[in-house]
Amino acid sequence: MSQISKVQLGRWIATGVRWVSSASMVGTICFNTICLTTGFASESDPLAVKGLGYSPRQSNVAYDKVAEADVDSCTSKYETRKGFEGLVIYSPDGQPLRRFADRNGDQQVDQWCYYKDGIEVYRDIDSDFNGASDQYRWLGTSGTRWGIDQNEDGKIELWKVISAEEVTMEIVEAIKMRDDERFRRLLVSDAELKILGLGEDKGDQLTTRLDTAKKGFAEFAKSQKMINVSTKWAHFAADKPGIVPAGTEGASQDIVAYENVIAIVDNEGTSQQLMIGTLVQIENAWRLADLPRTISDGSVLADSGLFFPASASNRIGNSTSESGMSQEVQRLLTALEKIEGEIKEETGDRSRLHGDKAIVLQKLVAATQGTDQMELWVRQFADSISSAAQAGEYPEGVAKLRQLESQLGNLPKGKELVPYVAYRLLSTDYTLKSIGEKVDFARLQVEYMAKLEDFARDYPDSSDAADAMIQIGLNHELAGDEPEAEKWYNKVASRFSKTIQGRKAKGAIDRLSLEGRQFRISGKTLDGKQIDTKSMAKSPILVHYWASWCSPCKADMTELRKIQAKYAKQNLQILGINLDTDARVAAEFLQSGKSFPWPQVQEQGGFESDLAVGLGVLSVPVTILIDGDGKVAKRTSHFSKAMEDALDELLAKPAPKQATRAPAPTGQPSARKAQQPTPPGNANATRPR
Repeated sequence: MSQISKVQLGRWIATGVRWVSSASMVGTICFNTICLTTGFASESDPLAVKGLGYSPRQSNVAYDKVAEADVDSCTSKYETRKGFEGLVIYSPDGQPLRRFADRNGDQQVDQWCYYKDGIEVYRDIDSDFNGASDQYRWLGTSGTRWGIDQNEDGKIELWKVISAEEVTMEIVEAIKMRDDERFRRLLVSDAELKILGLGEDKGDQLTTRLDTAKKGFAEFAKSQKMINVSTKWAHFAADKPGIVPAGTEGASQDIVAYENVIAIVDNEGTSQQLMIGTLVQIENAWRLADLPRTISDGSVLADSGLFFPASASNRIGNSTSESGMSQEVQRLLTALEKIEGEIKEETGDRSRLHGDKAIVLQKLVAATQGTDQMELWVRQFADSISSAAQAGEYPEGVAKLRQLESQLGNLPKGKELVPYVAYRLLSTDYTLKSIGEKVDFARLQVEYMAKLEDFARDYPDSSDAADAMIQIGLNHELAGDEPEAEKWYNKVASRFSKTIQGRKAKGAIDRLSLEGRQFRISGKTLDGKQIDTKSMAKSPILVHYWASWCSPCKADMTELRKIQAKYAKQNLQILGINLDTDARVAAEFLQSGKSFPWPQVQEQGGFESDLAVGLGVLSVPVTILIDGDGKVAKRTSHFSKAMEDALDELLAKPAPKQATRAPAPTGQPSARKAQQPTPPGNANATRPR
């Protein structure tokens, strides 16, 4: 690339990113909805800094992000790959993070590439070179999806490439979000129906199914009870695909199809089955032919196929063995579904039912040992038995967890799952001991923290080790020892930097050092309005993190209402940040008769949302006082006397000048659910399990 081309491309990247900086290279890095001011050394690479401000146009992308402390150490380099020139941004350890490519030589970026662990996992593509992306591709370890955005509005109109497994993932997400458009683009289109070349009768059958799916999805998504915002796609279950040879029932070409496809989903440790039905391959993409059904609704699996009517017993729990393993797994799944139905309906002795469920799950672990499916059943066993024991419904839960922990080491692929069970055993045992009579909470807490430290030492690479260390840090923080808390958060942030726990720990470190720093937060309120502390009045703002299940939070809100009235003439602003997982729960609480007359920002995910993760909010309440210049004047948990004193002092000062703060780049990082037990005797509340 010529020097002039490099300058032009660099200028394109520099001006294209949503970034503001001054001559001293001090700017505002924005982590989605939360912005913090930071200074960059003069030797930092400005193109790397600016390029890292980009994020994928599609939200569901898992890619490497860079911790604020590491941004200065990232570098950029112009390179030519496969004949295309572009700018590559590298991490401090030499791993590629981004690539901005110019494929037609006009010195304009037309391909935005994102990497994870050194592998390209996603790219936005401007195929017509007009400056806007119109194609989106998932690559490498992120799958095979290739979406087309014909009107360049950021929404995928059709899938050029998508695997059968990814179709079921998309269906689960469409149900979760009640997104009719997302569902319809998975169905066989009218044009594709012609491409298939089916005979008249079979074509009419498929058309009828497609019409039913189109008309019925909205009502199904609304009425079904299986899929909710926290549901996770877990597994694709189907027999091998079959071929209908050309000439069969008038078909003009071979047809490749799956029948009786099932998506296994996970609801906080409970496995459930979603009937997907028939999938048919059209060129490089798989398409859906049916309206999904929840199997618990009484769906008939056998003889339901469009091309190959067959018993579902041969299509779930696949095994390469000829010993009838698939039929055994299906039998166990049927038994499990029946037990879970009885537990849900609260019929029968719950302790006995949980015991029966434990036996079935143990058999599923044994039946799938050495396979990828075993992990699903080990995790469900640990999660469901732990939950039942902590709820007081299964006294034998701790013994059952301990038994599985000891057995796993003797099973193929079992050792790597031991930490998962051991951690649930540890937390379950702690919870049960904390609800006994005459509990010495101080002693119990010390013992629990010691066990967490032992766990982190024994299983240092386990994701639960990160969770354990965050709990230890939180315990020190709530006890007032913030330096020790920061030490533990730093361990997580450095060792697990690319995980949700690492991001939480990094956010917690930022939160502990907020005072005196620029701070900005934005998001959508419960009534759908966009709000930003930058655009609020040039007066102090109290930001209050809360959840409807948190009693200390609600006590704070009552005090905040009095404070708002007290400082009405000084135009004190209050902004609530709700961390309920379900926005409807928060809305119902606020409409219950109590008046809290300030805006409430809410984002899907609760404690896993950007609003919480960006500041490592691990417990609530959290209260932050921002002055009129956008700097944090005080940070506490509760709205305390210290916070009110800081507010008095702030309002006694002259009105500040107009603040200057930068806008935030867009993007939605992935997140996973975290669980934190409540330390005994602490006034703060952590999210319940």
